[in-house]
Amino acid sequence: MKSSRWNRYDASSGLWISSSKRIYTYWFKFLQHAENDPSREVDWTAYEEWGDRDVILHTKFDAWWKKNWKTLFGYKDGETKPLYSLSTTKPQPDGVRYSLLVYELKKQPLFNGQVDEVDGIVGDKWEIAKRIAVLEYPRRRDKGKKDPSYKPEKWSFNIARPIIGRELQKTNRVEFSKQKRTLQSHMGRYMRQAEKHLDSVCEGKFP
Repeated sequence: MKSSRWNRYDASSGLWISSSKRIYTYWFKFLQHAENDPSREVDWTAYEEWGDRDVILHTKFDAWWKKNWKTLFGYKDGETKPLYSLSTTKPQPDGVRYSLLVYELKKQPLFNGQVDEVDGIVGDKWEIAKRIAVLEYPRRRDKGKKDPSYKPEKWSFNIARPIIGRELQKTNRVEFSKQKRTLQSHMGRYMRQAEKHLDSVCEGKFP
């Protein structure tokens, strides 16, 4: 599949998908998490054409996608909708991605942006934010090198980068505290959104 606007179109098959491939990656991963959550029950009748529980839990997404995307999500130009539709025409990939990251990190012991089995804190919003900054910033930095118009530092998680946080604490502690509180508030929202996504996939809906 091509990139940019055309990342939704596959020329070899003449099929479109409703959004970029990564949205479906997140759907698949949230479905795995929902099935592994003992407090939730997935309605597998809503996923009859996806393969059964064992297929979803034990198949890597790219292999599953290659085999199934045309049947499940592909449609010809002019057709109304695919076999499985998203619940919105304009999903927000970054928001969904951060919700997924927060959910996957909230049970890990974290300290200063690293997994630390000895000193790590589990479930702390600020520690999760610092870990996301460690994981995500290199990708943003590399994109900035290729595209001068892209500003990797213009990012809500930038304050969670140790070098940025330390410098701002020295120069303006009030501003640091303000930005930290704002990011922690965002983290709470991502946590709540992850729970909503988990509830939705149980019913066969996403995002």
